[in-house]
Amino acid sequence: MKSTKKIYPIFYNFIAILFGVMMAGILFINLFVANRREFPCKKKFLFSNIKLLIIGIVVFAILVIIYNKFIKKYVDKLTKKQCSILLLIYFFVTFILQIYIINKIFFLSGWDVAQLRVATDQLMEGIKLNQGNSFNTYLQIYPNNLFLLFIFVIISKIAYICSIDSHLLMSIVSALSVNLSIIMMIKIIGKISKNKHMCVLFVFISTLFLMFSPWIVIPYSDTYAMFFTTSVLYIFFNKENLDQYVYIFVLVLISLIGYKIKPTVIISIIAIAIIEIWSYLFGNKKLKLDILFKSIIAIVLSVLLFGIINNFSKSFLGYERNIDVEMPMTHFMMMGMNEKMKGVFLYEDVEYTTSFKGIDNKKTANIKEIKKRLNQYGVNGYLQLLIDKSLINYDDGSFAWGIEGNFYQKTISENKSIFLKKMYYNNGEYYKYFESYLQSIWLLILFMSIFSIFKIRNHELLVINLTIIGITLFLLLFEARARYLFLYSPYYLLLFVIGTANIYKKIDSKMKNMRN
Repeated sequence: MKSTKKIYPIFYNFIAILFGVMMAGILFINLFVANRREFPCKKKFLFSNIKLLIIGIVVFAILVIIYNKFIKKYVDKLTKKQCSILLLIYFFVTFILQIYIINKIFFLSGWDVAQLRVATDQLMEGIKLNQGNSFNTYLQIYPNNLFLLFIFVIISKIAYICSIDSHLLMSIVSALSVNLSIIMMIKIIGKISKNKHMCVLFVFISTLFLMFSPWIVIPYSDTYAMFFTTSVLYIFFNKENLDQYVYIFVLVLISLIGYKIKPTVIISIIAIAIIEIWSYLFGNKKLKLDILFKSIIAIVLSVLLFGIINNFSKSFLGYERNIDVEMPMTHFMMMGMNEKMKGVFLYEDVEYTTSFKGIDNKKTANIKEIKKRLNQYGVNGYLQLLIDKSLINYDDGSFAWGIEGNFYQKTISENKSIFLKKMYYNNGEYYKYFESYLQSIWLLILFMSIFSIFKIRNHELLVINLTIIGITLFLLLFEARARYLFLYSPYYLLLFVIGTANIYKKIDSKMKNMRN
């Protein structure tokens, strides 16, 4: 018994230390390497990252002082019911503002978004994928977008009934996903901290950084999947309010649906499984055979229901699998090692993989090329690649806004705000200020998140750190892009809040000791 008690905290300490070292390394590279190094998708900001971080820290410190002096006392007086009412008002007002912004800057984007948009339009005309839909081949190559297409068709049908532009409604649902994710995260913070001021801080930082992100106007997996990554976390932290088997059933189902929208959603439930298994093996939790059996049944039932939903969506779309053209995961690992674009999308890699017929032949060819590239890089060369990929993934507070090819495929001038277009569009007069503003906040978030690892009493919180470790490693191994972090941005914001609270407690404690 004593040996298990000694082993129990080891893994949690390892996660905390690994996260701290990883985030410190990422921040170091952003601050001291980014400005001296050229890499794909590099953004040019008004100031260096060091200056932007200093500006962020100074402005944030001033705001905290103002809050403590003038606002904190009023927040202390709020009841739980009043907080819930204010949160509801916040949700309503921000959602209206999101819709307003979307309407004023709305445009039709190219790249994969266009593929799904036009495929949706053809399906609405009654042309199924196996009946002459011109985007059938694209979806056979990249079947990971099938379920999202299914959702788009449902939204389009609702738009048709309500006489609303379907593409605009897709963007509004995108904003709703972000909005609901923020609401759930506020509820999580309230539950784990019992601290209203931490909830206020999350509302503040999410409003500044996430709520009105330009990505809300792009209806794609990055915003849609955010709802599922946050839902997984919300269900996990509220599991005691559910029957254990209902909890497992819902958690697995939500994760699987999210996985079909964006495969990296699965990282969050893997992190939960690791933390829970460790707790059962070396913690106070006792696993009984009947509980294990019922849990397995709950998982099986969830998988079966998901299978029914997934098969229905494929049948509804008229999708027929073609393993001769389908891209395996090994392709994206190979692409993540290309020297020309430092792991970013490279069409030459697509041509290489598609030159082989059959998914097994593609995997064999990819693995062969992966080994070849590893030998060519060597240890030092591969480390340099990882530094470049870290910069591509983390040195952009806009999450690579405007980087994708043919990003502004069709801009619309009617009833649009000139000011908002100047701020949100990459070629806009004020965009460089907006982008630097986002970068300053992002660097502040990364900096504060490092302090989230100190004095962790609730080990379940390490699910968040472990998930971020997972998505970071995934993007270092596979295709790189800052946009792929966006669906987990609420996780970073939550750690920002925890890190800030830890620093505040430390400073407040020292100030009290000095007074005494």
